[in-house]
Amino acid sequence: METREKSIVIEPIKETRMKVQLIGDSDLILHKKSREWERREVWKQNNAKGTEPPASHKIKIPVWEQLITSVTWEKPINFHDDNVELYTEEELKEYLANNRPCILSVAFYNSFAEAFRTFFKDSIKKNGTDLQRAINMGRTVFPVDFEIANVEQKLVPNTGIAKTNVVCNQLVFSNWKCDIDISCADIVFPYKTVLSIIQTTGTYIGVGTNRKYGYGRYHIGNIEII
Repeated sequence: METREKSIVIEPIKETRMKVQLIGDSDLILHKKSREWERREVWKQNNAKGTEPPASHKIKIPVWEQLITSVTWEKPINFHDDNVELYTEEELKEYLANNRPCILSVAFYNSFAEAFRTFFKDSIKKNGTDLQRAINMGRTVFPVDFEIANVEQKLVPNTGIAKTNVVCNQLVFSNWKCDIDISCADIVFPYKTVLSIIQTTGTYIGVGTNRKYGYGRYHIGNIEII
């Protein structure tokens, strides 16, 4: 008996790819945990409580190390792990002039999902995870262009037992722009809905550090359908 082989064709999901320009309406703060803070925390969690830390961990973390390494840069930077005191104001100025700070894609995913749950969930009958699964950002980091960068001291809440505010030095970027690449599965969300979510995120949610206090707000500029 002759058997016939059946060929199965898997059709790709139709999607819309876009390049969207975001134009800042309020200052942007990009401030993750500094490299030296993370290194000391990793050492602490890998050693028994009461173990004497190395001498390098007893040196106060200089402000320039915090400012330089708490930002994700477009091009690689030099890390002075053996001597954190080598971080300088001049080095920071060099990076600001010749390198670009970046917003992580995860920051956009989280802010889009927050805006979706707040403003769109009831009308569209989907939740934030549906949005995060249905869109795809083509990169993990997105460079930011800016006109002004200032170092500002801010009081930020301490999540420890004391619940006191602590002084934190942060880089604040003014008059900023950022282009993002994003694609969406048409069967889940039409691209116009995704653009509406992005615009609503910029107006009410923002992106970056301290966005709940009004930082990182933006509006959509140019849109290119690829």
